[in-house]
Amino acid sequence: MKNWSVHFYFDEDFSWKSLEKAFTEIFDIVKGEKKLLPEEEQQIQVKYELNMREINNNKKPIGFYSDQTDLSLLFPLEVKEMIVARLSPNENIHEIGDRISKVLKTKKIKFKMDYDKMILIDVIKSRK
Repeated sequence: MKNWSVHFYFDEDFSWKSLEKAFTEIFDIVKGEKKLLPEEEQQIQVKYELNMREINNNKKPIGFYSDQTDLSLLFPLEVKEMIVARLSPNENIHEIGDRISKVLKTKKIKFKMDYDKMILIDVIKSRK
């Protein structure tokens, strides 16, 4: 089945700082494993460090978009949620969701998972 996004909903007592122990692995999954030019790698490292700075201060991360995987890592305002999304439906969103789910479970972070719950997706589907 093709999906647009996978959503991770965290408990009310969740603190962003607890994501610190899992974020490196999650970021690597979204970033992908292709070899990059040194300038590209440096830009990605800066984005990683900006996200980690927010997490270390117990604030919501800023997110990330990867050109090589066409994935966005999003953190919506007002809710304790993390979304991994694509601009078009894709079968490997389930695989990515499973990989991130495994990381979160290993780090003992409580969450619920769901697919395709973005308002933008409803808008795009209604235009077809």
